[in-house]
Amino acid sequence: MGRGRSDGEETKKRISEKAKQLFNQKGYGAVTMNEVCEAAAVSKGSLYHHFPSKDELFLHVVEEDTEQWREEWEKLRLSTSSTEEQLYALAEHYANDFQNPLLHSLEEYARSHIITEELVERLLRINDSNSQACRQVLGEGMERGDFAGGDLDRLVVLVSSLMEGLSKIYYMDEREREQESVRAYYRDAVRLLLEGIRAKPT
Repeated sequence: MGRGRSDGEETKKRISEKAKQLFNQKGYGAVTMNEVCEAAAVSKGSLYHHFPSKDELFLHVVEEDTEQWREEWEKLRLSTSSTEEQLYALAEHYANDFQNPLLHSLEEYARSHIITEELVERLLRINDSNSQACRQVLGEGMERGDFAGGDLDRLVVLVSSLMEGLSKIYYMDEREREQESVRAYYRDAVRLLLEGIRAKPT
């Protein structure tokens, strides 16, 4: 029994990895389940056993990618010593994910689907990892007295929106920006942000 579960998990993992490569290369709409079967070397029956639909497969891939983003952030957070350093590290983490093809595939996916309540809930859970990272840094900064007190929920919305909004750089003229240039935009945003939320000497 254990062997069967292990084989099933390995198959699901291989399908997910191959599907991610395809979604990265082609976007959501252009990938077919037949291509996924061929890339993962599985039968249609096996594919649909693990993922009943292309939607389910894509959202699973995005959720796994989001979890990886969260785990990488946690390692970065633990390597910093102050909340200001954490905020800069978080901005850099966003910047490093700037050209993640799955983010653009997710936008395509959302535009092409009827947004049901169930889908909204799932997309919100995906987005929650990013907002929780902001909440953790900002909340700790307030507790330490590094950041001015205020409405944490409101500040989380503002800061996470700032970080996510900077991804619009992708759609500007210089599509192939150097990564360091992108990081500089995020660092500048944090500098401006800190001017407003840094606790003032009494």
